[in-house]
Amino acid sequence: MPALRTRVYEFGPYRLDPIGRNLQRLGEGVSLPPKAIEVLLELVKRPSIVAGKQDLMEAVWPEVFVDEANLIQMVFLLRRALGDEYIETVPRRGYRFTARVRTTEVPCVIESVAVLPLDNLSGDPAQDYFADGITEALITALAKFGALRVVSRTSVMRYRGTTETVPQIARALRVQAVVKGSVMKSGDRLRITAQLIHASTDQHLWANAYDGLIAEIFALQNKVARDVATAVRGELSSDEDARLTVSRTVRPEVYSLYLKGRYFARQLTCEGQRRAIDYFRESIKVDPEYAAPYAGLAECFVEMAYFFGMEPKRAFGEAKPGALTSVKLDKNLAEGHAVLSLLRLLNDWDWSSADAESRLAIELAPGDAYVHWKRGVYLRYAGRSEEAVAAHRQAESLDPFSLVAIVEVGWPLYYARRFDEAVEQFRRAVELESQWDQLYFGLGLTLTQQHHYEDAIASIRTAVQLGPGNPLNQALLVYGLGRAGCAAEAQKELEQLRASHAYVPSWFLSIVWIGLNDYDRAFESLEDAFRGREPCLVSLKVDPVFDPIRCYPRFTEMVRRVGLEP
Repeated sequence: MPALRTRVYEFGPYRLDPIGRNLQRLGEGVSLPPKAIEVLLELVKRPSIVAGKQDLMEAVWPEVFVDEANLIQMVFLLRRALGDEYIETVPRRGYRFTARVRTTEVPCVIESVAVLPLDNLSGDPAQDYFADGITEALITALAKFGALRVVSRTSVMRYRGTTETVPQIARALRVQAVVKGSVMKSGDRLRITAQLIHASTDQHLWANAYDGLIAEIFALQNKVARDVATAVRGELSSDEDARLTVSRTVRPEVYSLYLKGRYFARQLTCEGQRRAIDYFRESIKVDPEYAAPYAGLAECFVEMAYFFGMEPKRAFGEAKPGALTSVKLDKNLAEGHAVLSLLRLLNDWDWSSADAESRLAIELAPGDAYVHWKRGVYLRYAGRSEEAVAAHRQAESLDPFSLVAIVEVGWPLYYARRFDEAVEQFRRAVELESQWDQLYFGLGLTLTQQHHYEDAIASIRTAVQLGPGNPLNQALLVYGLGRAGCAAEAQKELEQLRASHAYVPSWFLSIVWIGLNDYDRAFESLEDAFRGREPCLVSLKVDPVFDPIRCYPRFTEMVRRVGLEP
């Protein structure tokens, strides 16, 4: 399908774009308030004809009562920008645009888009997971186009069933267009409808309906994505087109199980991850040649270790076969390469492979927030702080309402000793979700480095209360109390840590001993962590916690043992 084109108005050296709502003079933007642009648009639509004041106010400020002074101010600004010769005042009536106006068509430029949750038209709420899965699949497909910013799933799903208008949603997500549509599943058949809407004007630019068998869902989804991408981008490159070409089909029950896994995995709770793992395993059992469930399974186990306290060696042992199988079955699966990059880093300490896998994931899906996040994790532990912050900022830009994307920006800032910025980022996350312990220990740890001990300890205590099953929270409390000079209370909390947890990673204990100024025991615990190949050792090069012992040759050698130069 051809790229979208839009009609623009030209007069003198000026061009007015009614879709983009912008005015240019000889290719340079003219700065005007949005309402002034709208007044100008109403005038150029009817050159040489008097536009009544009341008509203009109703068109520019619909359903809002405004004083005539607002219109007079907009006309004043237009005359100041254009000169007096273009707009004539007709006494007691209104205004007339006096210049000759030409109309021409130009490409409609759209560089950012959000796919809103597709409506489930089956009449069965139990099928919501299916509509959500198709929504996510379209987002994933569109994320393969590098020049198009596509908002990720976490941020768009909050708009399911919303009464907010398209312009309101677009402003919140910072996009130029949205895709709305529906999914209708009936037996083994499927219908997807989609429409592309320009955000600021609420103008429908394109719409289509797609019918097919559920077994052919990949081709159907990619057809929708290809049409949307072509509409906003024009002709696709051969590489981009190849990424949307699929040859395989899938049994409906296999895809249904996979989508149920995705549905629960995105809940980011321990129970959600466990249920997702069960569905992914069922999907693999029915069709062991389908790559996506293997990547989903690996991702869930990484999340269990990363966020929910599963012993890392066990979690990574479960995750690694899934990640390897996913990229073996589908070398172009960006999610598989992204999770494999994390495992190469945390499990294998293979920095070059982690680098290569994370870069490949971004090449395959440059608009996917998940792959930028994983790239950022590698970069921050490698000590490439500026690149790490940029990668995590990019993930946040693609998923602006994702709690994980927001909080993850805080960590490269913390490792770069940009503590004020890190505190601000962690506090933003806490404001969005006050009941997740992970947010508080990041905040508390950063405040500790700033010597704001009272606030730091209060934050870490909140983490302990919200996540009593996570030994890291208790270890950080001991560390914070020790740094604050509260040795007796720190010892008491250390006893509580040992009594409450049968297994405490040696890495956590090394942090405890740093806080208590017992550097010999800190080194002993780090040696124990090396014997167990604990994954957190990858942060040795950058973590400010270890600054008190960073000058020791023994510590320098430890950084080298993990595969980095100090």
